Amino acid sequence: MPLSGDRLFLLSPSASYPRPFACVIDDQARLVHAWSSPIGQPDIETSPPSYLRGWNHVELGPDGSLYAMVPLHALLKLAPDSTLTWRADVPVHHDLDIGPTGEIYVLTEEPRPVSCTGGRHLLLDNSVTVLGPDGQLRNAHSLYEILTTDPALAALITEAIDRHRAAGRNADPAALAPRLEGPNGWLRGRDVSRFLRARPGSPSDVLHTNTLEILTTDHPAGLWSAGNVLVSLRNLDLIAVVDLDARRVRWWWGPGELSGQHQPSVQPDATVLVFDNGRAHGRSRVLQVEPLTRTVLWQHDLGLFCEMAGGCERLPDGTILISDAQAGRGLIIDHQGQEQWSVQVTTQATVEGRSRAEFYRLASLSPSAATGMGDSDRPARSLAAAKVAFRLGKPVRSTL
Repeated sequence: MPLSGDRLFLLSPSASYPRPFACVIDDQARLVHAWSSPIGQPDIETSPPSYLRGWNHVELGPDGSLYAMVPLHALLKLAPDSTLTWRADVPVHHDLDIGPTGEIYVLTEEPRPVSCTGGRHLLLDNSVTVLGPDGQLRNAHSLYEILTTDPALAALITEAIDRHRAAGRNADPAALAPRLEGPNGWLRGRDVSRFLRARPGSPSDVLHTNTLEILTTDHPAGLWSAGNVLVSLRNLDLIAVVDLDARRVRWWWGPGELSGQHQPSVQPDATVLVFDNGRAHGRSRVLQVEPLTRTVLWQHDLGLFCEMAGGCERLPDGTILISDAQAGRGLIIDHQGQEQWSVQVTTQATVEGRSRAEFYRLASLSPSAATGMGDSDRPARSLAAAKVAFRLGKPVRSTL
């Protein structure tokens, strides 16, 4: 792949806490733009775990603004010069997408008592929360409620909770209520989620949704409709399309085939591309699935293991961008699995302790995105340039 500087990529280094920043680089590993803001970051004195530091994920808006997730705490909309446009105090995590009329669909998390075999369990439910273009709350859709309308998925979730309970990893709502229930119901936010995740085995984190994509076209055989949402639930090895308004599951696949996957996406031919982290096997791969027949049409063993975070994205020319997040590497492969391009990201940690991954995901941007960003980012760019290094790699030819 020729290096021209025309391709742009967005990422937020995980080790940038307590003043997180996001960067746009080009395909020659040059820093093009940056944003930075400490708004909403947890106090260093509280020794926050790595998953609460920095920005969990970032997305670029069509006007050059950055949507930055302060994990389980707030969503920020930052102008190209990093000034705050608005802040939505919702417990966001992992992913968001922007609807056709500017609404922001974002994953959020809150405790929810649910029934299980032999009792009750305090689940960290995940919701698709909808914000207006101004950041104001419009709606929230519980994924637990939607998924359990499908009997097979209801059984899958109950079985996962039962496994936690059988291993002595209980989250009994009655026992936890004095600590976590307020006058208006169950509390939520990063302190609550941190407390529940810190319990042995993280018994409440059964769903762990990590991807959200608003579908823009109908499936040719009617499996889903434009406006439905594709989600990925890592701890269930599950990807699913849900209809938020009808509160039902349109399609699902994955258990028994996937293991801790990230970033599924519907392709123009109505197939689904997904990054299978391979937690149970110690090998990561990319799969292309035919959803009607539930068959794997194509797969490529990447020769790497990214246990958490990461993802894959098909580029306009048909190549695939891979986020090898834990190794801090982005790479592009062709359909034969041959590596065409790669970049290594190395961040100088600003506080004691390394993050679990160098970044969450590398995202491709259109070349026109640079126009909306402008050149008002000098302070943020100076910070990024001092803290992170980008180095082009040499393409590795597969022998498989």
